[in-house]
Amino acid sequence: MKIAIVGIRERAAAWEKHLRKLTIVEEVVITSEIPDEKEFTVVLLIDDSPESLERLLQSVRLGNHTYLISRIPSDSQLLEKIYHSSEESGVNVQFSHWPSMAESMNWIRQQVSKPDLIQIKKESTPLNYRVMEELDFEFDWMDELALIIKWLGGNIHRYEVKPIRLHNQFLGLNLTLRYENSAVASLQYLGAAASETHQRIFSNNIIVADCDVIHQKVRLHTLNELNKVSVKEKKFDPSDTAEWSVVQFIKSIQLGQPTLFSPYDALQTARAFEKINSLIKVQQ
Repeated sequence: MKIAIVGIRERAAAWEKHLRKLTIVEEVVITSEIPDEKEFTVVLLIDDSPESLERLLQSVRLGNHTYLISRIPSDSQLLEKIYHSSEESGVNVQFSHWPSMAESMNWIRQQVSKPDLIQIKKESTPLNYRVMEELDFEFDWMDELALIIKWLGGNIHRYEVKPIRLHNQFLGLNLTLRYENSAVASLQYLGAAASETHQRIFSNNIIVADCDVIHQKVRLHTLNELNKVSVKEKKFDPSDTAEWSVVQFIKSIQLGQPTLFSPYDALQTARAFEKINSLIKVQQ
């Protein structure tokens, strides 16, 4: 398998190290342009620019299995084109949504296969304790929204949205999503906190997983044979996430399976993101 890494050399070099460890990889080339030669079937596109989705679409139309390493995009129209193009051409596309790729989250998915409640509390500290930039603010809570969509899907029955703001300056967001199957997801986000807090809870009536995201520690609550609450704690190392995500991307190509965070996941997230933003604007 020959792989092209498209992006700034300094960032590309770190991803090249991950790929060199894989026996299936014959050749890795770092370049600034998307290759149109048929000798490369896999592209890692490292691109945080506003043109990242256009370049991703170009790569997909050239027939390249492509892993876009960037912030989660929110342009639903372009994502819909990428989704249909990848489906028609049989090309695998993966987005670097790190919450979906964390080892702790994948372990929780194995324990809590069908949660009926997801509860997330996130408090972020802006740089120099000033107000967070608008784009950073949106991407911060959108990452959590994408995780909810990945677990519960995009079939949201009801949105309850309440922003925290001073005049036109947004500081936080209180979000509740209610699903037709009665599942509920809630997000309490504050982008102007004095200290960092990040907790995710996944539960059903059999098991509760409480994840301390900052310290990558999970507490699993179940009932034992004496009908008493039993707690198991597990700690994770996030340093292998990037390498693991590449391995899973290549596996998805070999096995013809969906990627960890696919164009469909990204499209569903972008549509929910647009709906939430429209409800915020109504309240302005």
